[in-house]
Order: sequence, then C-alpha cells, then structure tokens
Amino acid sequence: MSRIFWAYAIGLGLSVTLLGAPVLSQQAELSADERFDLAVEAVHAGDYAVAISGFTALAETDAPDAQFNLALLLKTGLGQPKNYIGAYYWAVLSDLGREHRAVKMVTELAAFLPVEKRSEVHQRIIKRLSDQLADGNRSAILKYARIHAEFLEEPDFETAYIWYSIAQALAIRGGAQGSAAMVDNMEPAALIAAQAKAQEIFLGSPFGQRNAMDPQN
Repeated sequence: MSRIFWAYAIGLGLSVTLLGAPVLSQQAELSADERFDLAVEAVHAGDYAVAISGFTALAETDAPDAQFNLALLLKTGLGQPKNYIGAYYWAVLSDLGREHRAVKMVTELAAFLPVEKRSEVHQRIIKRLSDQLADGNRSAILKYARIHAEFLEEPDFETAYIWYSIAQALAIRGGAQGSAAMVDNMEPAALIAAQAKAQEIFLGSPFGQRNAMDPQN
C-alpha cells in the first residue's frame, strides 16, 4: 500500500472506496508498517477518524511519515475540523525527522499562524525533545539542534551548536556539518562558551555516562 498515494487522491478530490479498515484497537500485534497501511486504507475508505487515530499512535512513536500524514489530515479538516496549530506541530516534527514532503507544509502552515502561536508550538516541541534527551534518546539530538537553528523566530545558534557537537561526538551523521555551520553565526567568545557547555551537558547526560561505562558504545 502506497504511503503517499492517498495524499494525492485527497488533493485531486478523488474518492476511493475500499472495505472498512479493521478496528485499530485490535492492531496491538501488528507491525508498525501494517498499522500504517491500515491507516492509509482507512483514508481511502473515507474512515478519516479511524485514520487519525492510527496515524496519531504512530506519530507519537516519532514515525515521520505518519506525522506527515496526520498533519495533512488536520490541515485539510478530514476526521475532525481543520486544526492548523496541530497540523503545524506534527509537520515540524515530521520535517525534523527528515520527511522531505513536510518542508513545504511547514512553510504553508506557518503563513496561517501568528508568531506567538508558532512560538508556542516550538516550545511544545522543545519540551518533547528535552524529555527524550533526558531519556537518552539519540534520535532527538539532531532534532533538538535543528529546531533551535532553523525554526525559532530568533535562532539560538549556541544551543544548536552544543547539540550538533554532541551529535558529532557520538558519530551521528550530520553532527559535524551542523556544528561547522553554526560557527559562522557565532562570535569567538560565544563559541568557546558553547564548547564548554557542550562538554558539561554531554558528561551529565545519558549519552556521556553511557560512553564512560562502555567506550565502545
């Protein structure tokens, strides 16, 4: 089942009739891909509320394609009334997860939202990512750096540099390029301070503690 066909069907105003998708509460033993496909089937069948439920469950696990599809449903008002704030929240997370289709949607939704509403969403995402970092979730590192560098109304290059540096220390792809890009936006004194802060945060984080216990990790 295509992960993107239904989006084009919606955009073209097409109606696709399939058998109703199984109740999502009965999907506990299914894989994430199987649950995704059932949510797509629900869209094709016009069971948009069921699709929203399925995509929401997957979006909460940080599946960027599910986050994109959920954002699209909320943006277009299928399954529930249009919700640009909710759509923007999931679109930004999808973009942070490197779902390329989300980039355009983020720009489109940002145009509808006042600055203060966008800022509220950004802070909500920062809180989500902060909690993941505290739990030692490596996938949150680059996302945390990117939201500070690319999405805030006033970019926080120092914080972005800190987390790009931590990503680089952990050999996470994109860390070295990100930290190098931030240097161009920082004064020498701010750079040295950020490096010291990165060391402090790293050593006190689950990532630094894990490396101290197992240098091969």
